Amino acid sequence: MPMSPSTRPAPLTPVFYHPAQHASHDFISIQKIPAFIAQSGRDPIGFEPFTDDDFAVAHDPEFVANVFGLRTRNGFGTMDENLNHALRYSSASLWAAVSHVLEANRGGYQGASGIACSATQGFHHSGYTFAGGYCTFNGLIIAARKALAGYPDLGRVLIIDGDGHYGNGTDDIIQHLKLRDTIINVTRPEIGKGGNGGPHSRFSQADWEGWTRDLIETHDPGLVIYQSGGDAWDLDPLGSGYLSKEALGHRDRGVFGAAQSAGVPLVWNLAGGYAKPMQLTIDLHLQTLRISDEALATVVG
Repeated sequence: MPMSPSTRPAPLTPVFYHPAQHASHDFISIQKIPAFIAQSGRDPIGFEPFTDDDFAVAHDPEFVANVFGLRTRNGFGTMDENLNHALRYSSASLWAAVSHVLEANRGGYQGASGIACSATQGFHHSGYTFAGGYCTFNGLIIAARKALAGYPDLGRVLIIDGDGHYGNGTDDIIQHLKLRDTIINVTRPEIGKGGNGGPHSRFSQADWEGWTRDLIETHDPGLVIYQSGGDAWDLDPLGSGYLSKEALGHRDRGVFGAAQSAGVPLVWNLAGGYAKPMQLTIDLHLQTLRISDEALATVVG
């Protein structure tokens, strides 16, 4: 006997994570991810790691070979084989989440399949031939290019980079590979305009939803990749934040709501967030996860 809407379990955002993502490094952006998974209230979905060829979708193959050959430092400033192995899973997590929502969308948009989470930190400081800022490979561009190749009807991919910092690496790859017609990167200062005290810091949920809707109407993407970015919090110690915790919730609800209303699949990741005690940062990411679940429940219910 089918369950009535009132008895059907609320949908949970699928979260893509593999334990091999966790490297032996004490940086908070690595340590927060398994803690987030442990508190997420759901079993993560696994996937296969990337090969060198997958990374070459967005990077100079020689750069890729040099990183894994321990001839070039990774984004953490080390030549650490254990950490580099974990990188094969980090970028693969984002692509696994993207392929999940696109496969679901291929058979007809089903709401609960239209959004997914990749439990990964940021990628956006990694350029075509360089690593930096704790980013070695640009999983955003890799996932976007693989999506466009595998699903030609997408047309465009919209990256909404809510991380507290400018996504210089993403822009570098887009420029180097001449991708501006198919991959749109919205990053600081276009998002977060004016910084702390600026207009975006005062946005309501409706404002963020309208802002995102305008982007979707302008660029007509078949996929949105959203870096939620806990370091946009105004108490983040790196000083790039401009939103209170409540305002981060307004932003997340607005972005999710606009994508769901437009029927555009969306994948989000944790990206930055460095506040300590670490639980402060994890709580920001768990807030985004709850809002993601709410967006699914609104559509499915």
